[in-house]
Amino acid sequence: MTKVVYEPISAKDALKQIKDLCSIMVDLAYSAILFEDKALADEVKELRDSIVHLEYLLTMSLQLTVRDGRAAEATLPLVVLGNASTDIANCAVDIANVLTKGFTVHPTIKELAQKTSQNLARGKISEESILKGYSIREIVEKMNYSVSIFAVRKDRKWLIKPDDEMQLEAGDSIIASGSNSGISLLKMLIGGTTEEISPVDDDDDIDQGEIEVLTDNIVDYLIGLKDASEVMVDIAYGAVLYNSKELAQLVSNMEKRVNTIRNKAELAVLKLTKTSTEDISSLQGLLRIIEATEDISDAANQIAKIVLEGIPSHPIIELVIGESDESIFEQTVEKASVIVGKTIPSGNYLDEFGIRVLALKRAAGHFFKPRRRTKIRVGDTIVFTGLKNACTAFQQREEEAVVEKEAEIEATKKAAEKVVEEVVDKVSEEASEKAAKKATKKVAEELATKAAEKSTEKASKKAASEAASEAAEKVTKETTDKVVSEIVSETIEKVKEEHPDLDEKQEKALKDAVETAAKKSAEEAKKKVEQAAKEAAEEEVEEKSDVVMKKAKRAASKKAAEEIESVVKETVRSDTERAAKKAATNAIKETVTVEKPEKIVKDAAEGPAKEAAKESAERAVERTDKRAATKAAEEAATEAAEKEAKKVATKAAKEAAEEVAKEVVEKEVKEAAQKAADKAAEKVTKK
Repeated sequence: MTKVVYEPISAKDALKQIKDLCSIMVDLAYSAILFEDKALADEVKELRDSIVHLEYLLTMSLQLTVRDGRAAEATLPLVVLGNASTDIANCAVDIANVLTKGFTVHPTIKELAQKTSQNLARGKISEESILKGYSIREIVEKMNYSVSIFAVRKDRKWLIKPDDEMQLEAGDSIIASGSNSGISLLKMLIGGTTEEISPVDDDDDIDQGEIEVLTDNIVDYLIGLKDASEVMVDIAYGAVLYNSKELAQLVSNMEKRVNTIRNKAELAVLKLTKTSTEDISSLQGLLRIIEATEDISDAANQIAKIVLEGIPSHPIIELVIGESDESIFEQTVEKASVIVGKTIPSGNYLDEFGIRVLALKRAAGHFFKPRRRTKIRVGDTIVFTGLKNACTAFQQREEEAVVEKEAEIEATKKAAEKVVEEVVDKVSEEASEKAAKKATKKVAEELATKAAEKSTEKASKKAASEAASEAAEKVTKETTDKVVSEIVSETIEKVKEEHPDLDEKQEKALKDAVETAAKKSAEEAKKKVEQAAKEAAEEEVEEKSDVVMKKAKRAASKKAAEEIESVVKETVRSDTERAAKKAATNAIKETVTVEKPEKIVKDAAEGPAKEAAKESAERAVERTDKRAATKAAEEAATEAAEKEAKKVATKAAKEAAEEVAKEVVEKEVKEAAQKAADKAAEKVTKK
């Protein structure tokens, strides 16, 4: 082992280098296994040695600053971070050792590669590749930071964490990680060869039913272990950065889950040893990977304990995370956010922005690791991670979105101010009219009831009398005319038989005599008919008094409401308009949404307008003079009662008049008319 010699380096720089190297080591170790590249595996060991060396330098740097117990306590978080990072580096080496220590790569590892390769890519730049001649920085920027190129092979030498300004040339090999869509696009742009692990061919001679079930479980367990442990490290750093016990507790909870997955994975591997077809060496390699991956989660948990145990953070940690290649930040989703409504995809990468969701907290809830298809809502608090530039770009876009939204809101406010008068006028008119109608309805009904009770009896008697008189007049005349006509015709016909020379003058004299006698007799008979018709009409009206009363009351209520409502509405309108305008003005000032200006004003004004109209209408009704309304109600009730009673009485009067007329008019008038006819005929024949 190389002798450790003190070098002047700040604790911040040492810890930053440790974090940056540590952040790519696990991906690099898995890449070495997945692509079966021993050179990459050796690079992992060299990186681990560098981290160990940096940890020594970090320790020495911190020792120089410690003067007392308080200073020692202050540096404790830095020591824990250094130790945990070294543990993660050692775990990465354990994973890479599966390839370098002679273990056989189990087929399950290749299946793992197939299922996780969407987040990793290794390819060789071709002569035709569009990436040729571009720097790593330019490529990452053009791909919206959705990928990170963490290894480049030039001249048979792997360069880990290459300089951002390094240009890619034909023949260079690269290894990158990133979102699903980013990696897919990168594979297409490489243009040369992209290495993928093909599935192992099944042996047709072996019944592998039970083995397939076991290996499928192992693949699922490995994916769960790998994803959880990597996320835990990032969340642990976020917990320390924000001194968040919620995030730290999430790490602790996830560590327990990882332990459970490890136990299940190891049991599944041990069950495979029962089959004669399994290579013990490859199974041993599987166990090494399972153990190493779980150890990474333990290291993350050690970082989180800094917060859980109440150890104060150190200012250097914020500086380290702020200057690292990968950034972590927490943000509450605002209404203007460009990610509202977006669904978190597999891998938790927001491809469009090149950042990844680590943890999410709903309002009044706790942080949790979001599952696939979780939809982002306004008010969510999210912890993100990604390349520093990607995080900066996203935060800038969010700020721009807020500015744009504020500009839109301001424009909406100005537009709303222009339509206040028009909308408030309409809202106030509707509210005043409805309130006035509702408030006056009760009073109008009370006035109408009194008016109807007062007017109906008198109007009913009048209507019955008029109906009886009209019916008697009509029926008596019709009956008399009929009797006269019949008697005159019969008499003239009889006289002409004896005196064929009867002239028109004589006929007229005969007719006049009959009509005069009949008319005199009819006047007496009509009185009897009218009395009978009146009694029948009054009886019918009395029987249907409820109908008459109802019509009278309805007419009176309508008229009284009109009289009161017109007065009340004028009073209510000013109060309503004042309340509506005040509410609309306040709403415009406080609005934080972009909607139609008319809707903002209307939604704000309607409620207060209705409330103000209701209160004002009730007061106005109490103060309003009811005398005019009472008079109008009585007049309307009388008119409606007379009309309805007349309608009811007319039919009954007519039927009674016709019945009496048959008995009285025909008998009495006919007798008088016949006598007059006989006398007139005798007089004519003598001449």
